[in-house]
Amino acid sequence: MNRRDLLFASGLFLLTGKRGSGQSAEAPRAQQQPGLQARLIDALQRNRLPLTMSGGPAGPGWDWLLEQARDARFTLIGEEHGVAETAQLSSALFNALRGSGYSRMAIELSPIIAQDIETAARRNGLQGILNFYASPDTWSPMYLREEAQFLASVIAAAPRNERVLWGFDREIFSDRYLISRLEPKVPRRARESFTRLKDASANAWARQQQNPGPPFLFTQDPALVSAVRADWPNPDSESDTILRTLEESLAINAVARTGTSWDSSERRAQWMRSAFATRLKEERGSPPKVMMKFGYNHMIRGANYVNIFDLGIMPDEVAALSGGRAFHILVLPGPGSRQAVLGPGRSFVSVSSDEVAEFRTGDQRLTRVLSNANATGHEVIDLRALRPLAMRGLEGWNPDVVRTIHGYDAAVIWKGAHASSGHA
Repeated sequence: MNRRDLLFASGLFLLTGKRGSGQSAEAPRAQQQPGLQARLIDALQRNRLPLTMSGGPAGPGWDWLLEQARDARFTLIGEEHGVAETAQLSSALFNALRGSGYSRMAIELSPIIAQDIETAARRNGLQGILNFYASPDTWSPMYLREEAQFLASVIAAAPRNERVLWGFDREIFSDRYLISRLEPKVPRRARESFTRLKDASANAWARQQQNPGPPFLFTQDPALVSAVRADWPNPDSESDTILRTLEESLAINAVARTGTSWDSSERRAQWMRSAFATRLKEERGSPPKVMMKFGYNHMIRGANYVNIFDLGIMPDEVAALSGGRAFHILVLPGPGSRQAVLGPGRSFVSVSSDEVAEFRTGDQRLTRVLSNANATGHEVIDLRALRPLAMRGLEGWNPDVVRTIHGYDAAVIWKGAHASSGHA
């Protein structure tokens, strides 16, 4: 599957269209909008700070990001995937914030995969992660070298007796690996149903080698896993997590086949929110400060770009219970940038960021609207300063930008960013 097919199979599509307005309000709005738009665009250009990435992030933009994140309980990084500088920024930010209490990093991988990547890194650092990536029965669109370096850096910064990585997402490709992790523990009464699950996964993989198509977790019935769970009523914690991940991953994709993409995305969001709540409940002692790094559709505060209340809605509410706050950072490739997208098989290819339009927004794509044509380098935008202007009266303007101004506190726009590289 190429990146675009995968994203659409995951339910990421844009619901476009301008909002309607009554005739009675049309004339006043027509008078108000030019002035409001001009003021908003002017503010968008003025509220920017430079950021450099030579040998690590620096400059006024970096200092401001650190100040804001340091005072927050949660820092959320919403990215457009496949950009090397974003992984480097995330690594530097987490390490710089360790001293202010940040001790957990949530990532867009399934729970057991995140756990086992951390175990591999504890054994052999970056090379341990790269070896895990190279395993023939595990794979993810996040298996990029800069992502491995980011994870290795985060794990190395944490005490060896502390679990730092949290995985919240479903699984999409590593079913054979997860099933193999179950096999030594399956009780006798669940052997028959487990064998059916294992055979279905193996057969789907064999068919895919002959005729490339959607993988096992996009095509099979969740009942395959439900039967194992019914025959295995009291699994250990790790096996329970694997079974739930497989079952829910199949269910999310089954909804995409039988329902709508919105239904599938909504179910995926519910799964990630539930995983976040579970992790918080498991914590003992002082609540940890947590950084999250996911696609920007998941990290926005409020309804996301396909009108779903995704993972990004929870940190603000959790932090507010103890008088804290969350800090949301949007990170996007800007002018002259390149990024990695899925290529044939397990490969990645570098493309111009102008060619990537995950939400089919054309000229209204966020990077085009937020970018500064006169920028001499990377920039950080304080989006909060724009909120008083992004109010009623802008119904005919780009709705994604208005949503972004309220859903993110800051935007990092790369100029001439580099595509992440494959892990080989």
